[in-house]
Amino acid sequence: MTIPRSSDNTNTPWRPLSAAPGHPLCAIDGVEVGNGVRLAVEVGPKNAVGSDYFCAFLVSDSLGRTAEPVLRGLINRGPFPGYNWVEVTDSTNRVTLESGDAVEVPEGVELQIVHALASLVPRGGHLMIEYDAPHRDSTARALMANVPPVATPLGAMMFAAGCGVAFTDWYIAEGGREGARKLQGFRAANGAHEDRRGREMLAALEAFIPATRDLDWGVQALVRPLADAAVTVLRERLDVPEGPFANGPSTNGRA
Repeated sequence: MTIPRSSDNTNTPWRPLSAAPGHPLCAIDGVEVGNGVRLAVEVGPKNAVGSDYFCAFLVSDSLGRTAEPVLRGLINRGPFPGYNWVEVTDSTNRVTLESGDAVEVPEGVELQIVHALASLVPRGGHLMIEYDAPHRDSTARALMANVPPVATPLGAMMFAAGCGVAFTDWYIAEGGREGARKLQGFRAANGAHEDRRGREMLAALEAFIPATRDLDWGVQALVRPLADAAVTVLRERLDVPEGPFANGPSTNGRA
């Protein structure tokens, strides 16, 4: 999707958030996601079910603005928790600046972008991010090897941002309305939900870690530190001491 700058074309349906006061996306427009790097968000038309298209550019104090969005997506709001979600439909970690120079988006900036998007998701809502883009290849390979989503690079970022109490891997890309393969991470509906799903995730990770030795070495080196880090966070969060932990089979994939 080619997105002209709203300031360059008065006929485009894309407009800056200053033209849409009160829109939920206003909360992240201008948010700093790196040292002197901010998001510039534009909102577009609604889709067939009433969700708003949006896109986000990067603006650097030293380098200027990107010529194209770093991500595109949809946001939905509704009366029930599950109706409140954000979806990133496509993204890139390499963008061209308005000066014509191409730059790579640092991993730290990418993490802060995920945090910004997750901040739009209320309790009981979810965040979906595609992993068909080339820079998501490591996540795609890990998921294909049956690595728990939280131990993949994308899943770990979503978990750190608070949208990873449970995951669904939409791994069958059918094109059309189904779109790209995506990872769906849920924000806990309440404390009890967070505790229950956290214990299930911890049990699944404890069962998975010994099996990492059977993975391709490249995948193993990528996911083992992420799995260990998630276990540490979950044990602290749940006040579970070190040692064997078992809490029945995981129902990972359903909220």
